[in-house]
This record gives sequence, structure tokens and C-alpha cells, in this order.
Amino acid sequence: MFKIKNITLLILILSLAGCSSFQAQQSEGEYRYVPTTDKLKKLSTEEFRARLRIATLTCENDMLQVAVPSRSVDPDGWEQGRRDRRKYFVNCLELKGFKREFFSGKALKDQKAKENRRMTNEEYIKKPRFL
Repeated sequence: MFKIKNITLLILILSLAGCSSFQAQQSEGEYRYVPTTDKLKKLSTEEFRARLRIATLTCENDMLQVAVPSRSVDPDGWEQGRRDRRKYFVNCLELKGFKREFFSGKALKDQKAKENRRMTNEEYIKKPRFL
């Protein structure tokens, strides 16, 4: 009797472990906001970050005006209100010239390597390293 319980438990544990290994792994990377207009694309990195921060704060404040009912009173309405707020935020940033894109881990690594690489002589002439 004792061996049958152990064998059954072992089979159950192995089946659960096997099923969990087949689940889809989350891809590495992150979402970032990139400029959509030529005016924003021409800005320096610092200026771009400042504009993105200002737009984000403005959209967050505007997003809070979307009505969300109480979770305890109307759970479905609460969830819909949260979805509406997220949708409003994304649309608000898009109207301000920023688009949300997913960058894979490899793309982020390549971008970091590109930023850290040594400049050629031609690049020094076009863009001085020290100002």
C-alpha cells in the first residue's frame, strides 16, 4: 500500500514537472517608446528623453480622468476601466509623437555595443568627441 502511494505521487510530480517545462518562455527584451516624427528623431538623446518624460507625465495625469468604478461594487467595470486607462495612455503618447515598440534582448545588446564602440577618424571629424 505504501509503495503504491509513493509511485502515484512520483508519477504525479513528474507529470507536473514535465508539463511546466513545455510552457512558453517569455522572450527577453523590453518595450520602449521611439519617436515617430522627424522633428523628434533629430533631437539629441537628452532632449528626446526630456520630451518623452514630459509627455509621459502629461498623459498619466490625463489618464487619471478616465472614470473607473470601484472594484468591490463592479469588478467587470473596474477591469474595463483599467483597460480604457491603458488604451488612453498609449493613444495619448502616440498623438504626442511616440510609438511603443518591443526590442529583443539581442537588439538591445547590439545597440549597447554600437554605443560603446570606438569612433573612426571620419566620425571624429563629423562629430567631435569632446566639446
